Amino acid sequence: MGRSTTCSTLKGSFLPDKEDIIDITQDILRCNRCGKCISVCPVYDVYHEEWASARGKVELAEAFLRRDELDEREFQKVFDLCLHCMACQENCPSGMRANEVVMAVRAEMADRGLIPKVKRVALRMIEDMDSAIFRVMRRLGLSRKAPLHGIGHSGPLSFLYPLLGWPVSRSLPLPAGKPFLAATPEFFPASRLDRLLPLPGQLSEPGFDVGNGVDREKATALIARIAAVRSGNLKRKACAYFYIGHTVNQFFPEEAEKVIWLLNLIGVDVDVPKDQLCCGAPYFYSGDIDNARRVAKDVISRFSGHSYDWIVTTCSSGGLMLKEEFPRLFDISSDGFFKIDWDPESDLFFRKDGVDLATGKHDETARLYRENIEGRVRDLNELIADLLGLEKDPDGFDALFGGKGDENDKIPPGGYGLAKDGMPVVTYHHPCHLNRGQGVNWQPEAILGLLFRYRYEKMPDADRCCGGGGTFTFAHAEASEKIASKKADSIEVVDPDIVATSCPLCRIQLIDTIRRRFVLEADKRGIRKRRIAVSSPAELLADDLSSIIDSRTGPDSME
Repeated sequence: MGRSTTCSTLKGSFLPDKEDIIDITQDILRCNRCGKCISVCPVYDVYHEEWASARGKVELAEAFLRRDELDEREFQKVFDLCLHCMACQENCPSGMRANEVVMAVRAEMADRGLIPKVKRVALRMIEDMDSAIFRVMRRLGLSRKAPLHGIGHSGPLSFLYPLLGWPVSRSLPLPAGKPFLAATPEFFPASRLDRLLPLPGQLSEPGFDVGNGVDREKATALIARIAAVRSGNLKRKACAYFYIGHTVNQFFPEEAEKVIWLLNLIGVDVDVPKDQLCCGAPYFYSGDIDNARRVAKDVISRFSGHSYDWIVTTCSSGGLMLKEEFPRLFDISSDGFFKIDWDPESDLFFRKDGVDLATGKHDETARLYRENIEGRVRDLNELIADLLGLEKDPDGFDALFGGKGDENDKIPPGGYGLAKDGMPVVTYHHPCHLNRGQGVNWQPEAILGLLFRYRYEKMPDADRCCGGGGTFTFAHAEASEKIASKKADSIEVVDPDIVATSCPLCRIQLIDTIRRRFVLEADKRGIRKRRIAVSSPAELLADDLSSIIDSRTGPDSME
């Protein structure tokens, strides 16, 4: 029947290695209905219905792919209610990738014309890095000047929110007055920060002002580490291509400025071409593979002609697209997208005859990908940790999520509040597409551990999805809010001054979540309102370093 022979045997009860990819037709058969996915699925936690779990979706997927009679519109709603957080995959004892089954079904739904027209139009509207919707908003004065931090606020268009099924109280940020790519040069040489770093010995001198509440010993050690790394990077003329991403370009240009400044400080030249395009993740995760492939092809072509050591991303979904999903779109990976058929005699799914790898259709794009992208993509946290020689703390991330810690790792009954030394507290939320998708988990924590003006404290359930999920938070506002409420519970336990995360969409979700819980709800209950900022590890590190560096050339100066 033309079944694929590319699938591999699962080793024990562990997930397959990235190189040892399982064919999606085999994934469908791997679910043993144990229900492990139920306990970790944020959507099931909202609805408590079998269809909401990965187990339920796999059963429905089988019926759909067999072309059983189903209410296709209701079916579409069920499969739209998935955050692609990959918690089910991480916890599946048989290694079944339910999130990939969901993706296969979404792709089939798109082929059958089941993506709503309204959604197709919305995806088109946000395709460009500076799409018409943002240009119109700026012309109407619907933009902001101040950095997007803190607790958020109700926007000027909030009276329209009920028409979209959103509460009027929702905090949805306005785009910046100018997108980053429209307001800055394309190349930032590390040499612009020459003679900027103080000598490590200067920081230990009593007369050197490092500010109040600073761990002087920690600051000295960090400056010494950066000085050594900077020297090596300058000698070899290290260069990074900053793939900025749609959301950072529009909503967080201040983050982009600090990312570039930090990389320059470490001795890395930064190339930020203005002709960048959105990676196509909104199309991809909606199942519109044809449009995702169209956009990805253009993205790949624009890396040609540039010289760089790494492609740096600060968007967890964008990084995952470049690393993992682009190879699938262009048959570079054996786990690509193809038509799935069903044999009623054997009750097995298989790749349709005539639709397989090595068709030659995407050879040129595959060649460009291998030449310009493959093996070079680094999340910013990943690259900084590597350049600075940071190491995984055996009592850090694993102690929190792997059960390897001791009694000292447990959250105190009353929460942390201010750290014992009186320093302000920062905690961290792990984005799903960075943690589970890219395997970048300990690096952000290690960077936060370098801070000398803040105390890093772990958040319970830090790897639990915040409910953002790209377009999920807009399409399923009520479910998203309930999922986010669990994240607010975790934040409340720590009682931090800052919540850090490494995904711009998680950041938008957290700003809204924090405002709802710690401002609006607190006001209703007559308790203390709290202003909790939302930032990223790299920004906080840049702020720490700039506090002991000449402010004229700090991260807010792009000259």
